[in-house]
Amino acid sequence: MFGGLRVGLVLVSVAAVWLLGNSTAFAAPFTPSFDLTVSNANTSVRTNTTIVHSVPVGNNLIDSINTFIPIDWQIAAGDTYPVGNVVGQVSAKADKGCNGSVDTLTPGNLINQALAPTDPSQAEWLATIDGTWQMLFVVDQTTQPREWQIEVTLANASMPPNMCAPEELKVTIFGSSSPAGALVIANPTHANTYTWDDGLLSYGGSQVVFVSDNVVIGTDTDADGWANTVDNCPTVVNADQLNTDGDSLGDACDPDDDNDGFSDVVETSVGTNPLVRCGTNAWPADINNDGFSDITDVSVLTNVFGESVPPAPARYNIAPDPPDTFVDITDVTRMVGVFGQACP
Repeated sequence: MFGGLRVGLVLVSVAAVWLLGNSTAFAAPFTPSFDLTVSNANTSVRTNTTIVHSVPVGNNLIDSINTFIPIDWQIAAGDTYPVGNVVGQVSAKADKGCNGSVDTLTPGNLINQALAPTDPSQAEWLATIDGTWQMLFVVDQTTQPREWQIEVTLANASMPPNMCAPEELKVTIFGSSSPAGALVIANPTHANTYTWDDGLLSYGGSQVVFVSDNVVIGTDTDADGWANTVDNCPTVVNADQLNTDGDSLGDACDPDDDNDGFSDVVETSVGTNPLVRCGTNAWPADINNDGFSDITDVSVLTNVFGESVPPAPARYNIAPDPPDTFVDITDVTRMVGVFGQACP
C-alpha cells in the first residue's frame, strides 16, 4: 500500500525544490504528529471529523499529506451535493516570518469543486486560508478498495513566504454539506476501534513519515479506547487488552486468568501464579508440584486438618473462594474434586 506512495511523495518533493525559499534547512528533523477526533462517536451518524497534522519547532515544514481512511467510513461523492457547498473548514498555525512567534492564520471554508467528466476523483474540496493560501483536497479510493485517501499539497505557489515550524494544519470535515444538507461523511455502521493512517512528506527535505491514530466508534462504557463490541473488558479500563489465557475475558476482568479452575483471588491467597496454568507453584491443587492432584496432596491437607492459616501454610487453604484461613473439609472436598487430574 505504501510503496507507491513513497515514490510519489519523493517526486513531489523534487518538483517543489524551486520553492525552497520558503523552507527550513535540509538537515532539520521531521517528526510529524497526527490526531483524529469525531464530534459524535455513535455508529452510522453524520458527524464532524477533525484531523490535525503538525510538526514541532525546528522541524522541516510539511510538503504534502496523504490520509488513509478505512473503507468503513461513508464518504459521499462530490457530485452528490452542489458545487460551492461548504463541506468543512481548514485552519493553520505557523511561524510566519521565522521570528520565533506562532501565528494563527485566518481559517477558510472547505468548498466542493466541480469534477471533470474524466476525473476519477471521488471529490475535490478547495480551501483558502490566510486570505491567499490555497489547498486542494482530493478524495479518492486507493487501488486496493479497502480504504479512502485524502491527499493535499501544502507547498505550492500560494504558500506564504518565509514560514517556519511549528506548523499545524487542522481539517474538519462536516457530516453534511451546507446549505444543501447532503451527506458528506458518516461514521461506520459497525462499532469498533478504527485506525486512520497519515503519510507526510517533509518540505525542504526528502523524509516520508507515517503516523496513525485510533478512534472508537460505538459505545465505550469504560472510556479505555475500545468500543464495547470489541473490548474484552467493556466495563473495566484495560487499554492494553491483555488476555493471558486467550478466552473471551481480558485479565482486568477475568476471575481466572489462567483457566486452571482456581480463581485469581484463591491463587493470590495461596501463593500460586494466577497467570500460569501448570508448573512449580502454579496449580493450587498440586501442592507437591509433581504435576498431579493425587493422594499425596490430599495427605498433606489431612495432616494439618483443622489448623488455622497460619501456622498451617497458606498453600493448603485452597477453599472456599475466597479462602477462609482454615484447613478444613472445604479444602479437602475441593482437592478430592480434582483428584487424579493432571495440572491443566
